[in-house]
Amino acid sequence: MNNIKLTIEYNGSLYSGWQSQKNEKTIQGEIEKAIFKFSGHKTIIQGAGRTDAGVHALGQCANFLIDNKYSEYQIVNGLNFHLGNEKIRIVNAEIVDGKFDSRFSAKIKTYQYQIINRTSPSVLMSDFSLHIRPELNLNKMEEAMKKLIGRYDFSAFRARDCQAKNPTRTLENIEIKKNNQIIYLNFSAKSFLYQQIRIMVGTLIEVGLQKIKPEDILEIINSKNRNLAGPTAPARGLTLVKIDY
Repeated sequence: MNNIKLTIEYNGSLYSGWQSQKNEKTIQGEIEKAIFKFSGHKTIIQGAGRTDAGVHALGQCANFLIDNKYSEYQIVNGLNFHLGNEKIRIVNAEIVDGKFDSRFSAKIKTYQYQIINRTSPSVLMSDFSLHIRPELNLNKMEEAMKKLIGRYDFSAFRARDCQAKNPTRTLENIEIKKNNQIIYLNFSAKSFLYQQIRIMVGTLIEVGLQKIKPEDILEIINSKNRNLAGPTAPARGLTLVKIDY
Protein backbone atom coordinates (compact mmCIF):
# COMPACT_ATOMS: atom_id res chain seq x y z
CA MET A 1 0.00 0.00 0.00
CA ASN A 2 1.53 3.32 -1.11
CA ASN A 3 0.91 6.60 0.70
CA ILE A 4 0.64 9.41 -1.87
CA LYS A 5 1.03 13.09 -0.99
CA LEU A 6 -0.58 15.56 -3.40
CA THR A 7 0.06 19.28 -3.73
CA ILE A 8 -3.06 20.90 -5.16
CA GLU A 9 -4.01 24.22 -6.72
CA TYR A 10 -7.63 25.30 -7.16
CA ASN A 11 -10.00 28.16 -7.78
CA GLY A 12 -12.49 27.80 -4.94
CA SER A 13 -15.15 30.04 -6.52
CA LEU A 14 -16.99 27.13 -8.14
CA TYR A 15 -16.98 24.74 -5.18
CA SER A 16 -18.67 24.32 -1.80
CA GLY A 17 -15.34 24.18 -0.01
CA TRP A 18 -12.84 21.37 0.40
CA GLN A 19 -14.77 18.76 2.36
CA SER A 20 -17.05 16.27 0.59
CA GLN A 21 -20.76 17.06 1.01
CA LYS A 22 -23.79 15.24 -0.23
CA ASN A 23 -25.28 16.85 -3.35
CA GLU A 24 -22.57 19.54 -3.43
CA LYS A 25 -19.51 19.90 -5.66
CA THR A 26 -16.35 20.03 -3.52
CA ILE A 27 -12.60 19.90 -4.08
CA GLN A 28 -12.20 16.65 -2.15
CA GLY A 29 -15.12 15.05 -3.97
CA GLU A 30 -13.81 15.89 -7.44
CA ILE A 31 -10.29 14.62 -6.68
CA GLU A 32 -11.68 11.36 -5.27
CA LYS A 33 -13.70 10.90 -8.46
CA ALA A 34 -10.53 11.48 -10.53
CA ILE A 35 -8.58 8.94 -8.46
CA PHE A 36 -11.30 6.35 -9.07
CA LYS A 37 -11.38 7.02 -12.82
CA PHE A 38 -7.58 6.87 -12.97
CA SER A 39 -6.97 3.78 -10.85
CA GLY A 40 -10.31 2.05 -10.31
CA HIS A 41 -9.57 2.44 -6.60
CA LYS A 42 -12.19 4.02 -4.33
CA THR A 43 -10.46 6.00 -1.60
CA ILE A 44 -10.93 8.92 0.77
CA ILE A 45 -8.25 11.60 0.66
CA GLN A 46 -7.11 13.39 3.81
CA GLY A 47 -6.73 17.16 3.30
CA ALA A 48 -4.38 19.34 5.31
CA GLY A 49 -7.05 21.99 5.78
CA ARG A 50 -10.77 22.27 5.11
CA THR A 51 -10.91 25.49 3.13
CA ASP A 52 -14.33 27.17 3.06
CA ALA A 53 -16.52 27.68 0.01
CA GLY A 54 -14.91 30.30 -2.22
CA VAL A 55 -11.42 30.02 -0.70
CA HIS A 56 -8.60 29.25 -3.15
CA ALA A 57 -5.34 27.31 -2.88
CA LEU A 58 -1.90 27.39 -4.44
CA GLY A 59 -0.42 24.79 -2.09
CA GLN A 60 -3.13 22.66 -0.49
CA CYS A 61 -1.85 19.21 0.48
CA ALA A 62 -3.66 15.89 0.77
CA ASN A 63 -2.71 12.25 1.03
CA PHE A 64 -4.33 8.92 0.21
CA LEU A 65 -3.46 5.22 0.23
CA ILE A 66 -3.49 3.14 -2.94
CA ASP A 67 -2.55 -0.47 -3.74
CA ASN A 68 -1.49 0.09 -7.32
CA LYS A 69 2.08 1.15 -8.04
CA TYR A 70 2.23 4.25 -10.19
CA SER A 71 5.05 6.70 -10.77
CA GLU A 72 4.65 10.23 -9.45
CA TYR A 73 4.54 11.43 -13.09
CA GLN A 74 1.69 9.02 -13.89
CA ILE A 75 -0.31 10.17 -10.85
CA VAL A 76 -0.01 13.88 -11.65
CA ASN A 77 -0.88 13.53 -15.32
CA GLY A 78 -3.52 10.83 -14.81
CA LEU A 79 -5.43 12.79 -12.17
CA ASN A 80 -5.23 16.05 -14.09
CA PHE A 81 -6.55 14.29 -17.21
CA HIS A 82 -9.56 12.96 -15.31
CA LEU A 83 -10.17 16.30 -13.56
CA GLY A 84 -10.90 17.60 -17.05
CA ASN A 85 -12.32 21.12 -17.03
CA GLU A 86 -12.52 21.36 -13.24
CA LYS A 87 -10.66 24.36 -11.80
CA ILE A 88 -8.49 21.97 -9.81
CA ARG A 89 -4.98 20.83 -10.67
CA ILE A 90 -2.51 18.44 -9.09
CA VAL A 91 0.79 20.35 -8.99
CA ASN A 92 2.89 17.54 -7.53
CA ALA A 93 2.63 13.94 -6.32
CA GLU A 94 5.06 12.28 -3.97
CA ILE A 95 5.28 8.77 -2.53
CA VAL A 96 5.80 9.34 1.21
CA ASP A 97 6.27 7.38 4.42
CA GLY A 98 3.22 5.45 5.59
CA LYS A 99 3.08 7.53 8.78
CA PHE A 100 2.68 10.81 6.89
CA ASP A 101 -0.68 12.51 7.42
CA SER A 102 -1.30 15.72 5.49
CA ARG A 103 -3.34 17.19 8.34
CA PHE A 104 -1.57 16.04 11.50
CA SER A 105 1.97 16.16 10.11
CA ALA A 106 1.60 19.84 9.13
CA LYS A 107 3.74 22.28 11.10
CA ILE A 108 2.76 25.65 9.64
CA LYS A 109 0.00 26.74 7.25
CA THR A 110 0.31 30.06 5.44
CA TYR A 111 -2.69 31.86 3.99
CA GLN A 112 -2.73 35.09 2.01
CA TYR A 113 -5.55 37.62 1.80
CA GLN A 114 -5.50 40.03 -1.13
CA ILE A 115 -7.03 43.52 -1.13
CA ILE A 116 -7.32 45.89 -4.11
CA ASN A 117 -7.07 49.34 -2.51
CA ARG A 118 -7.99 51.90 -5.16
CA THR A 119 -10.98 53.77 -6.57
CA SER A 120 -11.77 51.25 -9.32
CA PRO A 121 -12.25 47.51 -8.75
CA SER A 122 -10.07 45.09 -10.72
CA VAL A 123 -11.61 43.28 -13.67
CA LEU A 124 -8.89 40.60 -13.78
CA MET A 125 -8.54 40.00 -10.04
CA SER A 126 -12.11 40.39 -8.82
CA ASP A 127 -12.48 36.64 -8.13
CA PHE A 128 -9.34 36.58 -5.99
CA SER A 129 -9.43 39.81 -4.00
CA LEU A 130 -11.54 42.24 -2.01
CA HIS A 131 -11.97 45.76 -3.35
CA ILE A 132 -11.70 48.59 -0.80
CA ARG A 133 -12.18 52.08 -2.20
CA PRO A 134 -10.94 54.38 0.64
CA GLU A 135 -7.19 54.38 1.24
CA LEU A 136 -6.23 52.09 4.11
CA ASN A 137 -3.78 53.25 6.76
CA LEU A 138 -1.13 50.51 6.55
CA ASN A 139 0.84 51.83 9.53
CA LYS A 140 -2.21 51.46 11.78
CA MET A 141 -2.93 48.01 10.38
CA GLU A 142 0.64 46.88 10.99
CA GLU A 143 0.51 48.19 14.55
CA ALA A 144 -2.71 46.22 15.15
CA MET A 145 -1.36 43.07 13.51
CA LYS A 146 1.53 42.77 15.94
CA LYS A 147 -0.96 42.50 18.81
CA LEU A 148 -2.57 39.43 17.21
CA ILE A 149 0.68 37.45 17.11
CA GLY A 150 1.01 34.91 19.93
CA ARG A 151 -1.04 32.32 21.78
CA TYR A 152 -4.54 33.50 22.70
CA ASP A 153 -8.12 32.45 23.15
CA PHE A 154 -9.38 33.71 19.78
CA SER A 155 -13.10 33.36 20.58
CA ALA A 156 -13.67 36.94 19.41
CA PHE A 157 -12.24 35.98 16.01
CA ARG A 158 -14.14 32.80 15.20
CA ALA A 159 -17.50 32.21 13.56
CA ARG A 160 -20.42 31.63 15.89
CA ASP A 161 -20.95 28.13 14.47
CA CYS A 162 -17.29 27.14 14.89
CA GLN A 163 -17.21 23.62 16.33
CA ALA A 164 -13.65 23.63 17.69
CA LYS A 165 -13.63 22.51 21.33
CA ASN A 166 -10.63 24.65 22.19
CA PRO A 167 -10.57 28.27 20.91
CA THR A 168 -6.90 28.76 21.81
CA ARG A 169 -4.55 29.07 18.85
CA THR A 170 -0.99 30.29 18.31
CA LEU A 171 -0.60 32.82 15.52
CA GLU A 172 3.06 32.58 14.53
CA ASN A 173 3.27 35.56 12.21
CA ILE A 174 1.35 38.14 10.17
CA GLU A 175 2.94 40.19 7.40
CA ILE A 176 1.54 43.06 5.39
CA LYS A 177 2.94 44.06 2.01
CA LYS A 178 1.82 46.53 -0.63
CA ASN A 179 2.65 46.34 -4.32
CA ASN A 180 1.26 49.35 -6.16
CA GLN A 181 -2.44 49.27 -5.16
CA ILE A 182 -2.55 45.64 -4.01
CA ILE A 183 -2.26 44.82 -0.30
CA TYR A 184 -1.23 41.31 0.76
CA LEU A 185 -1.88 40.02 4.27
CA ASN A 186 -0.05 36.80 5.13
CA PHE A 187 -1.05 34.68 8.14
CA SER A 188 1.00 31.73 9.47
CA ALA A 189 -0.06 29.24 12.17
CA LYS A 190 -0.27 25.49 12.77
CA SER A 191 -4.07 25.74 12.66
CA PHE A 192 -6.87 28.31 12.58
CA LEU A 193 -10.41 28.46 13.92
CA TYR A 194 -13.36 28.47 11.52
CA GLN A 195 -13.28 31.82 9.63
CA GLN A 196 -10.59 33.15 12.00
CA ILE A 197 -8.46 34.65 9.24
CA ARG A 198 -11.40 36.29 7.49
CA ILE A 199 -12.58 37.86 10.75
CA MET A 200 -9.06 39.09 11.52
CA VAL A 201 -8.89 40.59 8.03
CA GLY A 202 -12.26 42.30 8.50
CA THR A 203 -11.02 43.72 11.81
CA LEU A 204 -7.73 44.92 10.32
CA ILE A 205 -9.63 46.65 7.52
CA GLU A 206 -11.67 48.47 10.17
CA VAL A 207 -8.35 49.54 11.72
CA GLY A 208 -7.11 50.69 8.31
CA LEU A 209 -10.30 52.73 7.91
CA GLN A 210 -9.66 54.10 11.42
CA LYS A 211 -12.95 52.75 12.79
CA ILE A 212 -11.06 50.60 15.31
CA LYS A 213 -7.87 51.70 17.08
CA PRO A 214 -4.80 49.42 17.04
CA GLU A 215 -4.70 49.48 20.84
CA ASP A 216 -8.26 48.07 20.93
CA ILE A 217 -7.08 44.71 19.55
CA LEU A 218 -5.98 43.27 22.90
CA GLU A 219 -9.24 44.42 24.46
CA ILE A 220 -11.16 42.59 21.71
CA ILE A 221 -9.09 39.43 22.26
CA ASN A 222 -9.59 39.55 26.03
CA SER A 223 -13.33 40.15 25.66
CA LYS A 224 -13.80 36.84 23.79
CA ASN A 225 -16.81 38.61 22.27
CA ARG A 226 -17.34 38.12 18.52
CA ASN A 227 -19.50 41.27 18.40
CA LEU A 228 -16.50 43.49 19.17
CA ALA A 229 -14.37 42.28 16.25
CA GLY A 230 -14.84 43.44 12.68
CA PRO A 231 -16.99 41.85 9.95
CA THR A 232 -16.06 38.61 8.23
CA ALA A 233 -14.15 39.42 5.03
CA PRO A 234 -15.39 37.64 1.86
CA ALA A 235 -13.91 34.22 1.07
CA ARG A 236 -12.80 35.19 -2.45
CA GLY A 237 -9.75 37.15 -1.22
CA LEU A 238 -8.29 34.22 0.72
CA THR A 239 -5.78 31.70 -0.64
CA LEU A 240 -4.00 28.81 1.08
CA VAL A 241 -0.47 29.50 -0.15
CA LYS A 242 1.64 26.72 1.37
CA ILE A 243 1.94 24.13 4.11
CA ASP A 244 5.26 23.39 5.81
CA TYR A 245 5.98 19.88 7.09
